[in-house]
Amino acid sequence: MGTSCHLDNLVCGQQYSVVVEAMHTGCPGPASPPAMLTTEPCVPTNLSVHYNVSTAQVMWDAASGASSYSVEAVTDQGSTVTCNTTNNGCSLHGLQCGHIYNVTATATAHNQACDSLISATHHLMTEPCPPSNVQANISCEQLTATVSWERSNLAVDYVAYLDNQNGQYTSCATIDTQCTVSGLACGTEYNVWVKALGQQNNSSDSTVVSATSGPCKPSSIEAIMDCEVSSATVSWQPSVGAVSYAAELTASSGHTSSCTTNHTNCQLSPLQCGEEYNVTVTARGEGCNSTGPMAGHLTTEPCVPQNLSVHYNVSRAQVMWAAASGASSYSVEAVTDQGSRVTCNTTNNSCSLNGLQCGQIYNVTVSSHNQACNNTVTSEPQCLMTEPCPPSNVQANVTCEQLTSTVSWEQSDLAVGYVAYLDNQNGHYTSCVSADTQCSASGLTCGTVYDVWVKALGEKYNSSDSTVVTLTSAPCLPGAVEVEVNCNSDGAAVVSWNTTHGTANFSLTAPVSGSLQTFCTTQQNSCNVTNLTCGETYNLSLTVSNEQCSLAVPMPANLTTRPCPPQRVGVNLQCGSSSTVLSWEEDSDVDLYTATAIKASGGEVKKCNSTGSTCPFNSLACGETYNFTVTAHSQGCCSQASDTVSIQTEPCQPVITSAQVLCQSDQVQISWHQASGVMNYLVTAMGSLGYVDAYNTTQTLLSATLPCGQDYNVTVQGQGSECDSVRSSPAFFKTSPCVPQDVTTYVQCESSVGSVSWGPSDGAESYVAVATGLDGHNHQCVTNTTSCTWNDLHCGEEYTVVVRAKDDNCTTVPSNSSVIHMDPCVPQNLVASADCNMKVVSLSWDASNGTKLYMVSAEGGDNTTGLTTNVTTAHFSDLACGHNYSLTVTPHNLQCPGSSSAPASIQTWPCPPSGISTTQDCLSGNVTVTWQACNGSDYYTVTMESDSGLSETSMSNSNQKIIPGLTCGHNFSVSVTASNQQCNTTSSETTSLQSVPCVPTNVSVVMDCANNTALVSWSASRGAFQYSVTARGSHSNVSCQTSDLSCSLGNLTCGSSYTVQVAAMDDSCSSVPSQAVVLNSAPCPPQNVSAHFNCSSNDMTISWDATREADHFLVSVVTDNGGISESCNTTDTECSLGNVTCGKTFTVHVTSVRGDCSSQQSQTHTVQSAPCPPQGIRGNLDCVTNSAWISWDAAPGADSYTVSAVGGGNHTANCSTSSNTTCEVEDLECGVLYNFSVTAKNSQCESPPGATIDLQTAPCSLSAIMAISQCHNSSILVMWGLMEGGVGNTVYTATAEASDHSRLYCNDTGTSCYLYGAQCDLRYTIIVAASSDQCSSMRSPPYRISMEPCPPRNVTVDSSCEDHSALVSWTRSPVAETYSVVAMAADGHVHMCNTTSNNCSVSDLHCDEQYTVFVTAHHENCSSRASQNATVNTGPCQPDGVSVTFHCNNQSAVLSWTPRDNAVEYYGCAQSANGEMLYCYSTDGNCTIEGLECGTVYNFSVQASDGTCNSSFSESVQRGAVPCPPDTVEVQLLPMQTEVQVTRVSWTQISCRDTEYMLTLTGSLLGDSQALFELSSYWTNSTYFEIPLPCGSSYEATVQSRNSAGTSNASVALSGTTAPCPPSAVVYSGNSTFASISWNASVYATVYTLYDNSVTPWTQLCRVVGLSCSLSNITSSSLVITASNAAGESEAELITNVIPHVRRRRHLLEVQDGDLSAPVLHITQIASTVVLVKWETEDDTSQHSLVRRKQDSSSPPEELTVYGGMILVTELSPNSNYCFTVSASGSVTSGPESEPVCVQTGPGLPQ
Repeated sequence: MGTSCHLDNLVCGQQYSVVVEAMHTGCPGPASPPAMLTTEPCVPTNLSVHYNVSTAQVMWDAASGASSYSVEAVTDQGSTVTCNTTNNGCSLHGLQCGHIYNVTATATAHNQACDSLISATHHLMTEPCPPSNVQANISCEQLTATVSWERSNLAVDYVAYLDNQNGQYTSCATIDTQCTVSGLACGTEYNVWVKALGQQNNSSDSTVVSATSGPCKPSSIEAIMDCEVSSATVSWQPSVGAVSYAAELTASSGHTSSCTTNHTNCQLSPLQCGEEYNVTVTARGEGCNSTGPMAGHLTTEPCVPQNLSVHYNVSRAQVMWAAASGASSYSVEAVTDQGSRVTCNTTNNSCSLNGLQCGQIYNVTVSSHNQACNNTVTSEPQCLMTEPCPPSNVQANVTCEQLTSTVSWEQSDLAVGYVAYLDNQNGHYTSCVSADTQCSASGLTCGTVYDVWVKALGEKYNSSDSTVVTLTSAPCLPGAVEVEVNCNSDGAAVVSWNTTHGTANFSLTAPVSGSLQTFCTTQQNSCNVTNLTCGETYNLSLTVSNEQCSLAVPMPANLTTRPCPPQRVGVNLQCGSSSTVLSWEEDSDVDLYTATAIKASGGEVKKCNSTGSTCPFNSLACGETYNFTVTAHSQGCCSQASDTVSIQTEPCQPVITSAQVLCQSDQVQISWHQASGVMNYLVTAMGSLGYVDAYNTTQTLLSATLPCGQDYNVTVQGQGSECDSVRSSPAFFKTSPCVPQDVTTYVQCESSVGSVSWGPSDGAESYVAVATGLDGHNHQCVTNTTSCTWNDLHCGEEYTVVVRAKDDNCTTVPSNSSVIHMDPCVPQNLVASADCNMKVVSLSWDASNGTKLYMVSAEGGDNTTGLTTNVTTAHFSDLACGHNYSLTVTPHNLQCPGSSSAPASIQTWPCPPSGISTTQDCLSGNVTVTWQACNGSDYYTVTMESDSGLSETSMSNSNQKIIPGLTCGHNFSVSVTASNQQCNTTSSETTSLQSVPCVPTNVSVVMDCANNTALVSWSASRGAFQYSVTARGSHSNVSCQTSDLSCSLGNLTCGSSYTVQVAAMDDSCSSVPSQAVVLNSAPCPPQNVSAHFNCSSNDMTISWDATREADHFLVSVVTDNGGISESCNTTDTECSLGNVTCGKTFTVHVTSVRGDCSSQQSQTHTVQSAPCPPQGIRGNLDCVTNSAWISWDAAPGADSYTVSAVGGGNHTANCSTSSNTTCEVEDLECGVLYNFSVTAKNSQCESPPGATIDLQTAPCSLSAIMAISQCHNSSILVMWGLMEGGVGNTVYTATAEASDHSRLYCNDTGTSCYLYGAQCDLRYTIIVAASSDQCSSMRSPPYRISMEPCPPRNVTVDSSCEDHSALVSWTRSPVAETYSVVAMAADGHVHMCNTTSNNCSVSDLHCDEQYTVFVTAHHENCSSRASQNATVNTGPCQPDGVSVTFHCNNQSAVLSWTPRDNAVEYYGCAQSANGEMLYCYSTDGNCTIEGLECGTVYNFSVQASDGTCNSSFSESVQRGAVPCPPDTVEVQLLPMQTEVQVTRVSWTQISCRDTEYMLTLTGSLLGDSQALFELSSYWTNSTYFEIPLPCGSSYEATVQSRNSAGTSNASVALSGTTAPCPPSAVVYSGNSTFASISWNASVYATVYTLYDNSVTPWTQLCRVVGLSCSLSNITSSSLVITASNAAGESEAELITNVIPHVRRRRHLLEVQDGDLSAPVLHITQIASTVVLVKWETEDDTSQHSLVRRKQDSSSPPEELTVYGGMILVTELSPNSNYCFTVSASGSVTSGPESEPVCVQTGPGLPQ
């Protein structure tokens, strides 16, 4: 053996404790002191690199045993970059572009000579270097640029960028060294640079180069036509990069015109009429030209229309002409001398003038138009004369007797005559002619309607027909009037007459009760008169009339109605006399009454005639229903029969046919003949012991249970509705003795004695008691008392005792049985044993007779346990340890406890320890182990074993042990062993203990100033599941928990100092906190930073609130363009900057500094300095407008400018602008020297004025002038006075300068002239000068005037869906004062509004309409032409026809409505009372709302939408979310009782709050469609209900649900029937050997069963589906029959007249006269369809005959010959009843037949 060894497979980064133990013969010696061994650090794993522009962040997983790490990045060329750290990541700086680096990491242990192995290499590819030698070339025509560069290493792609320095740029990408960019902006200078794309990272931008594109094409080209001088002005927007422009007009005919300018407009002339010119403008640059076309064409004025023609036809004239060149539309105008005007517009060469008025002379002209010119060109007029107007006020009157008519009318202009027409539209036609205003026509037909009209005759054209009026001639008189009375109807008659020509109204009247009553108004030839009073006479009148006339018709006779039916009819029944008396109310107008009586069942009709008010009927049959009526006769007519009265005669007397009593039953069956007229029968039974009972029944058979042991007499009485029948003759019978009751065992559980007693039985003379043992032997006792005692009973036996009562004729069925239980025998020979290892005690003994089970008891100390067994051994596995037990056995049967055996003793094993628990002191590490003390233990051993193999043991004489100094961070398993001299018992349970985790070491803190967070890291602690880091500060504490070795502390309070400690934690303990580390958080950012600018001193002051723990503050002030930056460093809370540059916007922020940490910047504050004074002021005068144009250079920081003009004589003027650097100062006085200055402003300050300039206006020597604008004539009339001293031929020139700076000129030697070409929307300033120099003194003061507004442009309409309005807006006219808006709907509805702004709201628009909207502008007395029409569609109308269909199964509702024409989508809404809204969406007429809450009432409505507007919601429809009917309904039928079966209906509960249910049963009784019933429960919240139904009923069960929302539909009907009623008409025929029982069918029965009810339970004798059954050898007279179906079994029907088969019992050994004895059968059922039949045999009777009969079959019995005393009978039918008999047969004689023994087979084997 050596003194050293080599340890292999050590884990890296671990600290091992090494101990050495000496071993000798298997026993260890004491361990050496531990030596510590540390392995080299583990290799860093999961290396990851995150790169970003020359810097790479390298991270890895912590390596066990490492205290620091070094990272190295090396290129293939050998370039190296390194970094070192104690954390899990560090940054590599200075990485070069275009290189591939191999990055590795190595771990180093603290104070160790070994480093870890180098980690796996991670390859890092840096970004490519930016491309060099970038060049850009731009193509002039295509506006494309080609960019090229030199290739960069590692680049896989390149992107070239072009930026126009205005926020827009474009790019192109390529893998080559050049690419082309298209779509450049014209006239723009671009900055161009290139970026190289690498596989992982992209390069920075290359050097920027610039390139400029060619000039832009001219845009916004407009051409304005001057129709007066046939010239056009072309204008356009300036083009970037353009030096000059050329404009050209080219017509389709080839005519051209052009001009060149360096401005943005020029004038071209002359132009031809009726032409369309294409307009182009070319921008000329230094190297390139670009041409832009004008959109559309320039159209000149149209030519004059020629060859005018007019074609007239009734209020419409077709005007035609030859096409005029250049005309885009034409207007035709027809004007009368009175000024009436009709026009039409068209784009064709013809136009229809509609609505020309009759009787007029029109002058017709045609004007041509196009969009170029406002003036029109009009043709020569043509004359048109229209037709006369149709006559008016036509009237026609008729003379009824002569059948003539006079027609009149009013005079028509231009008419020369008139014709009146009368037409009946059936071929008759007449007319009259007159030059006057009336005429007469004769010969009209009666009863005819004529159309009457008049026509005026003119010189060239006739008028149209006048308005048609109708004329009706007198009606025709009818003949042959007849009156026919209807004797078969009360108050009815028919009046008829001949048919007449034409339509006429007939009215039939008569005086009734003093006033005239109209019976009938008709246009037919007859009249049905109804509702007359019976027995009345009426005087009739007939009138015929129409719209014009009314005539009376002569009547030939009066009308008399038939008599009334008798009233108050009654009948009186005389009980016991078979007669009735019929009575009624007598009427004096009646001649005779006839009364009738007839049975309801039919037969002879009894009649009785009377002239009074009564009539008798005798000899009426008993038990019949009679119907009585009375009829009245008068004047040949018979009245209707009176109301029928009915009466039921007294019932007939019942006759009892039989009264049968069964000997062994308490039931009696009483039957009688059916008696007519009986509604029900009253059966009265009176017993000899005072028992009286009455039964009500509707049947003729009564089965009643009467008290036993009495003599009875019975009578039957029929009961009717009013009378009862005579009682029947009585029937007499006696019931059998009562069965003994209350048989009770009062002596039992003895070894040989037992006694029973019972109560006395009515009718009993003696009693027989029989006690039968389990082995078959019995003991009999006959007595006339009520008790019996036996002294010879066997121990361990169980005797069943029954008692029968006897009288002279009957022996009762056995009483209820009582059992005598005998005491079991005492067990013997007890033997006890114990198994210490198995901890089981065993006991055995000898069996004891009559014992069902044994009670084994074990008693030890205070503990007793026992068990029960049915065998003679017992095993105890649950005895308490450490006890001495006494064992006894006590025998038991089910009722009697036996005597206990002699005891046996046994000693048990010691107990195992339990309840082991450990507690640990987390500070000291001491562990206390405790457990519960156990019996039988001498001492205990505690064992603690760690998961790494460490083990400690300790012994104790008590139930606890303290174990000190457990190694930290280990998991120990603790167990305890109890020992004594015999056994060691180790606890079955163990507990685990985790020792305190080790204290964390190497705690370090790194502060992140930017985020004000700190990263705390430490070395791993053994046994720690997680770590808790706590930083305690003066203002707050911050903590974090983690399972890693680092944790970030966030939410640090700025400007605080913290003490940081780390504690290791497991599930129960925390280690002692680590050594404290101090942490200072970042300072707080300054708050409430403000900056103020002093306009007067140009100083800026920045201030803020003080913050704690800040060393000093840094203030940064930067201009918005970054050009100027100033800062200050101060320990105060204020900083001032002087001489701030004007015109700048500064951004200010402040930062707090604490040590090496800076706070986050404060919120940014912006401040603006004063604007700079404007420079470069210049100006010029406009002598026409007498204004000055002042311009200047833009001043930095200026938002607006103000120009001030100050002249001599306190003349001042000014102007302001916010966007331009040019301003017009208007309204200067003539001949004044003005000083002009400009001031700049912004929101803060106003600058000092800039340098001033002087301008002098020219003097005005002419007097004032006047100008008048000509609306829509494009001209201005200028008027002036002559200049004093001027010559007569002096030419005055009027100059008008418009607000767009265009000018108009006119001259004249007089005092006025017209300025043509004035345009709408322009203001003109006009002067008149006597010199060509407008600035000379020979000029007038300026006069200002405005033209009419142009038609408003850019008309837009925004409809408002909510308030049914539309906001109309347009471009404001510079001259308009007011505007009017007209909105016209397709239905003629018109809305208007007026405003002074450029928008107006039109309200109250109709829904679902399209409106045409136009706007007109107004200025003084002129209004513009209407704007172009705009259209707007209003929102849809609210939907109607809303309906709701609720689906309870998914709590949804289908909402439907009538769709709207213009609606494209709909929104349905359901709102509950609490405001909850549910929605659905659809594009047609229905949608589904889901998610309704059951039991809630909702208001449903619909909103339509056309995609833009929503309609208002429809009228709401209220529906409740009613519950569904139950899904599942089940019916359970309870057993039948008294022919009533309780139907229990249950159903599933509905998941809906507050739901109630109602059950409804409908059906019929006994299959009778006339005997229907409907039964309902009350509303209940239960899910079941019980309703009794009679036997033989069919039913349908439905359930409804309801709650506050409403009631559901009925559930799906569940159909079924109740159990059938008992069979009726049961007939027993035959004898005791063979009999047949038959019966009538029971409704709904499917099977019938015959029972012997003399035994309990009843024995089934026959089960058939037919209506009969055959039996043989009937042994009992108590037979009953039932009917059954799937719903259950009926009550039993007793079978009467049963003849039982009686045999005399004989002993087997009894032989008389040489006869053979009758065998006794014993049957054992071997299987379900196999039985073993056995009997005793004698030597000379070995041959037997066995007869097998199947009870429910009509098949004949089977006979088998058997030798011996047994036979196995197989192949029996399953579920059948068989009866067996056997008889001995010898060679000569046959013995008697045995008593039959019956058996029921079981189910057969499954197929």
